[in-house]
Amino acid sequence: MSQAVSGTTGPAGGPRHIAAGRPVPGSVHSVSVSIPDVASVIGYESGDAATLSRISWGYPRFRPHPYVVRVAELAAREDPGKERDGVLLPTRAARAARAGAAFAGLPPDAARDLTVGGHVLSGVRLPAQGPRAARARAHVTHTGGHLSSRQAEDVLWDAGLLDARQPEETADASPAQAVTAALAEAYGVPGPRYVALRNSGMNAVTAAIEAVTRIQRDSGRNRWLQLGWIFFDTMHLFGKKVVDAEHTTVPDPFDLAEVARVAAAHAGELAGIIAEIPGNPGMGVPDLPALREIADRAGCALVVDATIATPHNVDVVPYADVVCESLTKYATGSADVLTGAVVVAPGSPFAEDLLTLLPRYGDEPYRRDTARVAARIRGYAERMARVNANALALAECLDRHPDVVRDTGWAYDVRSAANYRKVARDSGGPGGVLLVDLKVPLELVYDRLAVAKGPSFGAEFTMASPQIFIAHYDLLTTPRGRAALRERGLHRDMLRVSVGTEPPELIVETFERALRPD
Repeated sequence: MSQAVSGTTGPAGGPRHIAAGRPVPGSVHSVSVSIPDVASVIGYESGDAATLSRISWGYPRFRPHPYVVRVAELAAREDPGKERDGVLLPTRAARAARAGAAFAGLPPDAARDLTVGGHVLSGVRLPAQGPRAARARAHVTHTGGHLSSRQAEDVLWDAGLLDARQPEETADASPAQAVTAALAEAYGVPGPRYVALRNSGMNAVTAAIEAVTRIQRDSGRNRWLQLGWIFFDTMHLFGKKVVDAEHTTVPDPFDLAEVARVAAAHAGELAGIIAEIPGNPGMGVPDLPALREIADRAGCALVVDATIATPHNVDVVPYADVVCESLTKYATGSADVLTGAVVVAPGSPFAEDLLTLLPRYGDEPYRRDTARVAARIRGYAERMARVNANALALAECLDRHPDVVRDTGWAYDVRSAANYRKVARDSGGPGGVLLVDLKVPLELVYDRLAVAKGPSFGAEFTMASPQIFIAHYDLLTTPRGRAALRERGLHRDMLRVSVGTEPPELIVETFERALRPD
């Protein structure tokens, strides 16, 4: 039998180095893993066997959780269709399995339900290898339709294959109601009816885009305007045709004239505009009131991902038709649960249609994941107040090192501050994510920095990520790809920092040590 990993909170004792391959924060449900130096990052992203033998964990949407792998093996043995194909890809729900199979060009019966350890699971029976298997896996990754590690844990426990489950704080009394009520209050919408929980942040974004596209398609509108270089999986929804829609990109989120021109040129076919506040990874903040006016003239919806800013810092509901948030991040702060939310703006002309259609898109989270979020979201407002104060302190620290730091992208930088103020709450702050543009090779800072280092952000403990490596490693490996990144103001020597709630003096001293020359 296997023993669960102990520990459910951030690294103890303040910021510190964490050994390569350790799950971060330490729970068996951790969403990050320690990749503490650039050489290991390169090995991890390039698939180097020696590196992967040391670093076997990963963000659960991109690297199947060990429990999910074991459940897939169990399910494959139970599947009567096993003689035809190679492996089974577990999904959160039957809808996700059907969509993944269709996207991969597999026959409808490739999506199936199985009973494993007393649990009814859904999945896609895949060929052992080949492009169809890769497409099905990509669909689950890009849409966040994965099986939860907690659900996999329950399957293994009930099958008698674990001798313990992860101890953790949960709120089990009507957890979905508790989470949606907390979010409704934070966003300022009339009640939980306007909040839909989904299996991950990407699952929430996918559900919002698909629902808006379905509403608008009846009017001949099937094109999206993507504002800027945003989160790579959101771009993949359009670029890889995961969502059945056309798209046009305006690379510069600050170029309102170009946004207006493109929206007008496609006004009769435009379903929606999608933007992030701030953008990920560039951290640019678009002018949401101006985008609202452009969307109204074009007759399209405006979808905003507010994960980085959070509803405790900005009020975007008056300008958006739909707001999406990854609750994996600051809403929970524990870095041990994947969940997302779609918030419908009550004043939107699409509101009633969205409320009717959203249940058809995306997947509801597993009950134990929701219970974990319900326990953690109670501290959301206080957590963000501490994070905001710490971000201000860290920004001042970075400004003291002009020999190492070229620029810092965040909500209060010279490009974004005016736009951010238009939607900022009086009681809010800048949020906790900063993109540090280094003048020196990333290794000289990243390898020395004594904080949790790896994928994800938004924990209550400070984290750092070589985000361009993590998100766009394929582009870093070719001259053409590096040129494409430079056109968007991105390059290898950029450090994304997600500020936590530790005492500010500890955070500042940790960065001071990493930024000082030897």
